[in-house]
Amino acid sequence: MKRILLAAVCAIFMSAPAAFAQTTDTEQTTNLDAKYAVNMLKPGTRAPEFKLRTYDGRDISLSQYRGSYVVLDFWASWCPDCRRDIPAMKALYEQFRDYGVQFIGISFDTDREVWAKTYWGQYQMNWTQVSELKKFRKNTMIDQLYKVDWIPSMYLIAPDGKIVMGTVEINKLKAKLEALPLAPEVSKTDVLPTFEGGQEAIDSYFAQGQRRSIQSFRSKVHAEVTVVFNVEMDGTVTGARVVDVKNVQGTSKHFMKMNAEKQKRVLDNCVEYYKEQAVRLTNNMPKWNPAMQKGRPVKSRTSLTIVFQS
Repeated sequence: MKRILLAAVCAIFMSAPAAFAQTTDTEQTTNLDAKYAVNMLKPGTRAPEFKLRTYDGRDISLSQYRGSYVVLDFWASWCPDCRRDIPAMKALYEQFRDYGVQFIGISFDTDREVWAKTYWGQYQMNWTQVSELKKFRKNTMIDQLYKVDWIPSMYLIAPDGKIVMGTVEINKLKAKLEALPLAPEVSKTDVLPTFEGGQEAIDSYFAQGQRRSIQSFRSKVHAEVTVVFNVEMDGTVTGARVVDVKNVQGTSKHFMKMNAEKQKRVLDNCVEYYKEQAVRLTNNMPKWNPAMQKGRPVKSRTSLTIVFQS
């Protein structure tokens, strides 16, 4: 009887979720903020200043990011929910890094090498990563400053240094970021880079260089693709990246006869094709007149929107 009772007790403890870091499938469908974010700093609160260290010994402070939106991502390599959210956080970073949004990962790992192996070696979390390398909720200070009782937790901080939101749900962070009036970040120089012939020449270059796929041609798919890119000191273009695609629509009779599922599949395929075309064409543009800073050519970042119309 004692053995049966002991086995039952062990089973209960083994099935219980780890404190502060896990949720069950049922919990994931509920409002997790109402349960785990109740103590987080409220919108409008001044975000507390902090100074934390990177793996290579650089001190990072919040104040150095003043003027930009900042995402603080509280996580740890030992936290299953944190690891589950990493792909979604990486997607947010890729989506918003060209819009001037800064990301800082704040880890509660205690082992320096395990921390680095996780964020860099395993997951390639390319944004700034810092840690106190102390035990969560026992020896750490940053969780006390930001009222972090649960991980993963996230904050969005405005350019003026005030809290926009605190949440444990990454989808809410994504929705808030997408609602912000952001524009692609470009370099601020004395003289902006220019293209010989201006906008008319740019439009002509892209119109002549576009290739049509069979799907885009038959469905007459329209899309507007925004890219950011570097204009080097010699005027060459490098590093083109797509940052936005909008006004995607098919207009042919052939397209209109499709059911909704097939239309979506065609549009998705055409968008991916147009994104590849946009990067190829931008990187192969003829030389620009480079930006100038104090009378000297400098590397700069700029953006443009390409209209695709089959």
